[in-house]
Formats: sequence, C-alpha cells, structure tokens
Amino acid sequence: MFNNLLLFSSLLSLVGLYKFTTAFFLAKKSMPHISTCEPDSARNLLYDVLELGKENIDKIESLGILSKHHLILGDKKVGHENSRKAEDDIQAQGCWMPRRVDAVALIVVDALRFDFALEHLPKSIGKRLLLEQERISRRQDSVKNDEMWSNDKRRDESWIEVDDVPPLGQSQLYQFVADPPTVTMQRLKGLTTGGLPTFADISGSFGGATVDEDSWVQQLHDVPSSRRGIFSAVGSKGTGNEELKEDNETDGRQSLVKMAFVGDDTWVDLFPTQFDDSHPFPSFNTRDLDTVDDGCLLHLPRLLDSFGRSARGPRKQNDEKDTSPYFEMLVTHFLGVDHVGHTYGPHNVHMDAKLNQIDDALETIFNKIDQANEVCQVVFVFGDHGMTEDGNHGGGTSEEINAALFAHYSPGCGDMGPSLDITGSEVGEHSEDAFRSINQIDLVPTISFLLGLPIPYANLGGVVPALLPPLYHKFNHTEKQLVEAPFVATALALNAAQVWNYLATYSVTANKLPEENMSELKAILDQGTLAFKNALLQQGGYDSIAFREACGQYKYFLSRAIALGKQVWTRFDTSGMLMGILIMLVALVLQIPWLTVTVKTENSIVATKQSRKSISVVTAKQNGQDSKVLGRKSMLETLVLVMILFFHCFLLTFSNSYIISEQNIVMFMLSIVCLIPIIFSLLWDIENDYPFSTASLLLTIMISSRANELFIKGHGLDPMIRKHWAHNCPVFLTSLCILAVMRLLYFSRKRMQNGIVHVVMDTTAIISLCISWYEKRSPEVSRHGYLSSRFSLSICFIGFCKCLLDEYRLANLRRSSKTDSETDMMHRFNILLIKVLIFTITVTGPSSASSSILFICQCWAIYYLIARNKNVTKIRAPTLAMIWRLCIRHAFFATGHACSFNRLQFSAAFVAFETFRFGPAGLSLFLNTFGWDILGICYLSNVCKANRRQDILSWFCFFQLLETTISCISVSILRRHLMVWAIFAPRFVFSAIFLFLCNSYHSFHIMPFPKRPSVQDHLHKN
Repeated sequence: MFNNLLLFSSLLSLVGLYKFTTAFFLAKKSMPHISTCEPDSARNLLYDVLELGKENIDKIESLGILSKHHLILGDKKVGHENSRKAEDDIQAQGCWMPRRVDAVALIVVDALRFDFALEHLPKSIGKRLLLEQERISRRQDSVKNDEMWSNDKRRDESWIEVDDVPPLGQSQLYQFVADPPTVTMQRLKGLTTGGLPTFADISGSFGGATVDEDSWVQQLHDVPSSRRGIFSAVGSKGTGNEELKEDNETDGRQSLVKMAFVGDDTWVDLFPTQFDDSHPFPSFNTRDLDTVDDGCLLHLPRLLDSFGRSARGPRKQNDEKDTSPYFEMLVTHFLGVDHVGHTYGPHNVHMDAKLNQIDDALETIFNKIDQANEVCQVVFVFGDHGMTEDGNHGGGTSEEINAALFAHYSPGCGDMGPSLDITGSEVGEHSEDAFRSINQIDLVPTISFLLGLPIPYANLGGVVPALLPPLYHKFNHTEKQLVEAPFVATALALNAAQVWNYLATYSVTANKLPEENMSELKAILDQGTLAFKNALLQQGGYDSIAFREACGQYKYFLSRAIALGKQVWTRFDTSGMLMGILIMLVALVLQIPWLTVTVKTENSIVATKQSRKSISVVTAKQNGQDSKVLGRKSMLETLVLVMILFFHCFLLTFSNSYIISEQNIVMFMLSIVCLIPIIFSLLWDIENDYPFSTASLLLTIMISSRANELFIKGHGLDPMIRKHWAHNCPVFLTSLCILAVMRLLYFSRKRMQNGIVHVVMDTTAIISLCISWYEKRSPEVSRHGYLSSRFSLSICFIGFCKCLLDEYRLANLRRSSKTDSETDMMHRFNILLIKVLIFTITVTGPSSASSSILFICQCWAIYYLIARNKNVTKIRAPTLAMIWRLCIRHAFFATGHACSFNRLQFSAAFVAFETFRFGPAGLSLFLNTFGWDILGICYLSNVCKANRRQDILSWFCFFQLLETTISCISVSILRRHLMVWAIFAPRFVFSAIFLFLCNSYHSFHIMPFPKRPSVQDHLHKN
C-alpha cells in the first residue's frame, strides 16, 4: 500500500512540476506585424500615434526631414499624392527619413569586453581614439577662437569650420550594454529585431531557431533599394538635394545592391535566406580557436573590395550605367576571442595572440573606410556580450553584459559634432543618463535610420543620435538657419511613436501591460510631443530649446519603455503556476504517512532491542540511561535537520546572495550534519561495537568533499591547459592507475559471473583514456586524442549494454535460485555504475580522475554507514539521507558546475569529436553536468535495496521534492525581481532537473512490474 502511495506521489510531483514549468516559462508572443515603407507610413505614424496636426507634418516635410516619395512614369517624376500604378517604381530618399549613409559594416567580435577594446587593440581602435582626442582638442580651440571674433556665432556652424582636420574618419567608443541571457543567439536576435529575447528562448541557442519577427535584416532583403535612397547622393558632403537617379533596377530586391556575411553560422541559423553572399563557419567547438576567424580573414579582402558605392569607381562618361554590384551591408562575426575565453580564460598568451589578430583585421577594415571621401560609410565594431574572469558568459553580471561598441565613420560623413552636441541636458539628469547609456537594442533603430529603412515593428530600442551623421548641411534648404536638432527630434519622434504603437498593440492583443506603467509612459510621450509641436510652430531659430527638450523627453520615454519591457516582458500564467505548486504540495503531503511510519518503526525497533537487553536490574538502569541518550541524540539530529532544511530550502531559495554562495553553504551544512553523529559516536557509543567506525566513516565523507573542493581544479577544461596541477600528466595518470587498481581489487573481492570480462573492458577504457589525455597534452596538432576518447566511450557504452543484457538473462535465475542474494544484485549493479563513472570522467576532463577517487571513497563510507546502521541506533534515516544528498550536491559544485547556464562546460561536447554532433554532444554535456547526481542517486538506491533501508531513499527524494517545491514558490513570488532571470530562474531549472532525475529513478525502482513465471513455477503447475 505504501509503495503504491509513494509511486503515486512521485509521479504526481512530476506532473505538478511540468504544469508549473510550462506556466512560468511562457515566452513573449511574437507579433506578425511589420513596419512598411509605404509613402505615407511615416506621416501616418506621426498623425495616428503622436497626434501631430497636418500643419506640423507638412512643416516637417517642407524642411526635407521626412522622405519624399516619387512615382517614376517614363521620364517623369510624379509626387506620391498622385496616382500610383506601379508600386515597385516608387523612388525615395528613404522609407521614413532620408538615408544617411552609403553602406554599413557590422564587425561582431564575439565576447569583446570594453577593456579589450580600450586597452588591447592599439593599432586599430587605440590609434583612432588618440586621433579623436586630438581632433576634439583642436575643435575646442576653434570654438574659443570663434567666440573671440563673434559672440553671436552659431554653435553648430563652429563645428563645421574647423581647419586642418586629419583626413581619417571620425571615431567613437562606448560601453555596449547587453540584456541577459548573454548568449550569442539571443543577443543577435536583439541586435536585429530590437526586442528583448526572454529566458525561455535560451533553448534556441543550441541550434535551429529562425527569426520570425520584423528585423532590419529582413527589411534590407524585402524593401526595394529605390525606396531606400540607394542612388540619391545623400551622404556625400555638400551635394545638396540631388535628383533621384533612374539607373537602379525596379524588380523588388535589386541585383546591384547586396548583403554579405562571413563568420559564425548562428547568423545563418537566424536568417537562412536573407544574405546574398554568405560564408558561415561552425561555431560550437569552443576549442577550435581559428577556423571561424581564418574564414573571415579569407573572405574579407574580396568583400571589402565590393563594399559601398565607392567600390564601383567613378561614373562612366555620357552617364553610362555602372552595373557592377556592391554590398551596402557587410556582417562579419569573429569568434576566436570567445573561444579563447571559454578554453583558457581572458588573461593569457592565447588571448593576446587572438586580440592581435583581430587588431590587424580591424586596421585593414578602417583603412578601407577612410578611403571613402565622397560618400558616408560607417563600420560598427562591437561585442555581443562580455565574459567573466573564468571566460564564461550567459548570466547578468557586469562583466557579462558590458561589451564594447566602436563606431568609425568615413571622411565623407562630414563632421559628427552636431550629433554629439545633443545630450538631453535641457530636460534633466534622467534624460542625460538616457543619452549616455547605449543598450544593444538601441543599435537597431540607429541602423534603420542610417540605411533609410523603417524601424522594425517590435523594436524597443531607442535611436542613438550620436551615431547618426548629420543631415542638415547636406541639403540646399531655403531655411539657412536649419540645424541638426529638428532632424534628431523627428527621428526620436518616429522611434517613440513606433515603440508606443507596439506596446499598445501588444497590450491589447497579447498580454495586458500594467496600466500604471503605461500611463506613466504616455505622460512622458505627451510631454515630448507637446515640446515637438511648440518647436515646429516657431518661425526660424531651429536650434531653440524646444527641439532639444523634445529630444530629451523622447529619449527618456524610450529608456523607460525598455525598463518596462525588462520588467514585464515575460508573460506569466499565474493560474497555471498556482496549480502546479498545489499539485506538488499535495504530492509532498502524500509522502508524510510513509515517512511517519518509518520513524515509528525505527522507534519500535529501538525499544525492542532495549527490552531484549533487560536481563538484570543493573542492565535495566543502563538501558534507561541509553534510552535517554538516544532520545537526546534523536532530538538533536531532528533539530539540525530542521535547521538545514530551513536554510537550504527556504532562505537559500529566496536570497540571491545565498544562491551565489551555495557551494560554500553546502560544504558548511555537510560538515555540520556529519559532526553531530561523530560527537555522539565518540562520547556516547551506546553498543560499544566498532567504537570509531561511525566517526571515521563520516570524517572520510567530510575530508573527501573538502579535498575535492580545495585541491582539484580545472574540471571541464581541455587537458592541454596547464593552468591546474590536476591536468599534469603525472597527476591524472597516477589517478587513473589508482582507479584501475581499485577496479581490480573490487573484482578480486567480489567475484561474479562474467566479472573478468567487465574488468578487462573497464581497464581497457581507462587505458584508452590515459592515451587520449596524454595525446591532448602534446603540442602536435595531429595528436588530438579524439580516436582514443571515442574508443573509451564506446567500450563504456558496450559494457553498459552488456550489463543490462546479463541482468535480463539472470532475471529468471534470480527468481528460481535462492543463492542470488540482494547483495549479489547490488554488486552487479555497481559494475554497471562503474561504466557510467568512466564515461562521466571522460567527458569531464583530467581533473575528474582525482575527483572520482574521492567520490568512490565517499561511496564506500556511505555503504558502511548504511550497512552498520541497520539497528538504527547509530544514525537515523533522515540524517543519512541528508548527508548523502549534501554530499552529491557538493560533488556537483566541486567539479566546476553551478546553478547557472554560464557554468555549463560546453567543451564536453567535443571530447571525442572535432565537429558538433547533436546526439553524442548532448549526451556528453548532460553526463558532464548531471553525471555525479545520477551516480549518487543510483548508488544510494542500490545500497538501500541491498540493506533493506528503502526509508533512506524515500527521505532523500522527500528532501529534493521539498527543495523544488519551495523553489517554485520563490520564483513565483520573485518573478518581478531584478535578478529573476539571472539567478533565481536558473537555480529553479537545475532544481527541477534534480527532482526529475530523483523521482524518475525512484518511481522506476518501486514500480510494481508484473513478474514472469519461472521454470520451476511452470513445472509445479504441470
């Protein structure tokens, strides 16, 4: 009856966990809408969303700030207000605003931290930053001279009249703030759509998730180049309002204007058909430092030769058409810096060499940009995320979210001073902070305005005025006083209108956003619109405070919109979460009757044993004293367990500081739980048998855990890394030899059927592993150790299958023979676990050879603690369950893991294969992360079954269910917490996986399978 109740409870808890997980990780709803490049799209956005009057919009159009669309009919240009018969023949300076640049190059240096760009790229970024400082100094001197000659000289004109400006283009360096999760695929989604990918999207980082929302990549692919101002000369300085050329093709996606890509194949996973010239390279192997970067360097010279309109050379005589294609967008994604960080960390000779290689490549690109004197070209160099001091990323620490953004402009872009001069200081400090901070998604509307595209519909980023080359001095307006402020104000107004339109639509169609936050945003938006209207109504004086106030208000609105998205972006199904928690609580309560029975059984056994010893009066008195000692011991153990459960399951799951320091806390708790029985064993050894056995076994567990934590480092890292002593050949070879000797000793003491075969297989796997790690230490590239690793893993897999087959064959014999005891079954199962242990060691790295020896010592200790405590007068079942639970949890932390995705040891996927293979790589990474937990759970179950102590396993599963249930409650309560996706949600995920592993095996273990009749049963029946 109780077994059925436990089985039902275990399965019910998994159902509740599934219900809660699906309700908590509901991803944001993707909107199918796209921003259009129709002639009236910008007007409609300003009119419908911002409620600007017709006279305001006409004023903007008259100043040339909004793009003018024309319909080409033969040799005539007709305004867009007339009839439109051929939609593809519409030409414009840009979709919403005039195009600002001729071409854009995006150079992604994966994991480029801000300090890397500032201090370690001297020939490319460092050189141009020094020139920029010199330029600023000369500009300031020029402003002072202008003020001496004329106090009323306009500020913006002083920017232009700087003599002797160096011929190189201008440059800017910023901190580029990423949003967690700091994983490449999520960051690229944000950098192309302007959205905030949620935590639930992290599964897409392992391949195959295309972008299904509006993005500037898709806009470049779909919007005809004639509408994007490709052939209008906007961007060359001093050209004026030139006639729109008619030499472009009008077949939708023009063959003369292309997009090119080279580098990390994640871009092709996201955009499989959008790039015209695509050269992806595999990115999963973190130990491959050069393949992607070498591929980029191989194709870059050819792509740069065709980059931008300047690559077509001068126009031919008699206006003859130039039909040579060129790239208006070039995307290059270097990956070596990220892989060096994962493999060696951020501070070593490998990182220096890789950054020097990137420095040379960037210098070549910048020199190409500096040659564009007549057209405006820009290159953005940035990191998609940063990296921690151990080379990882994925979370939300400052090291992971603070990347670098370096912008370099060609001389044809003119002076960037007027754009840099708009800082939002007229509104207040909050607006200035919005201008200073650049989020990665802010690059999306900036790229859209640079290339004359509409902003993607689901964008939440705010355009960065400092990155926009000025437009006002490139048009021959009748208004000679026109400056850059109206252009920036209009760009921010369109950006704000697009963001508000998206938020309002999302709130109505997908998930209602908080009314209080939406009202606050609307108030800020209305303030900016009011300032914008007042600025447009004035006559002349276009650099008035009104335009700058509008810029400040709109930028502040955009910053608050991003904050709102970060706060409430994920849609939670609160009713589903509550239902899942209730189901898990019911499963928790259903286990209490069984646990209560086990406690009563222990007490009754103790009483029975004490009564049997009552032979004399003296003995009775002694037994009474022993009973009091046992009572005190039981009370103290219970008190310690309650405290441990309170801290570990309640306080820890509600505190981000506790979660960050969980490894130290688990080690402390393990020491406390072990010390209590040690004290009782030394002071009050009741039965006087094995006086130091309990204490020595518990000390073995404590010392092994402490040694594993303090002395063994470098788990999950390649053997060729010489940073850790455990990676040295004498250390891991000695550890593997000791492991082989322990395997032989186990066979010599527990001789079983087919035992010699398994000993040979296990020893062969260990020898192959020795060869593999030794080869990986070799400087020769050809000796990579993959073949011997595959052989070792194959031997383990074959041995595992043979163990299962042998057990199946012995099933009938076990039921018919009385000689096959549960102890024999335990030893046969241990042989199977040895295969799993060797497999786990192989995918964890050389450090795990030493860790495995300590883990085996702990397994030996817990076996004798359980076997020698059958009389339950030594250590009670809940205490033993807690000791082993903390022990294997500490093994998880001590082997370099943590409840965080940035601590996943991805190198485990490439132990046996140089290329990524989903099946073997997934299994290797899974066993690398959870192999020690699987071994601990299976071993405990095996020992408990052999010693008839199922109560210990039940308590073990109860503790894990309690922790996961409280974790569900904590993430529900803290779902709006700032660190929910960086800390609390990852820990819940790992806790849920631990529960799944524990309850799945426990359910299988107690499931009442129908018994097949034996041969003797058939004979007896006949």
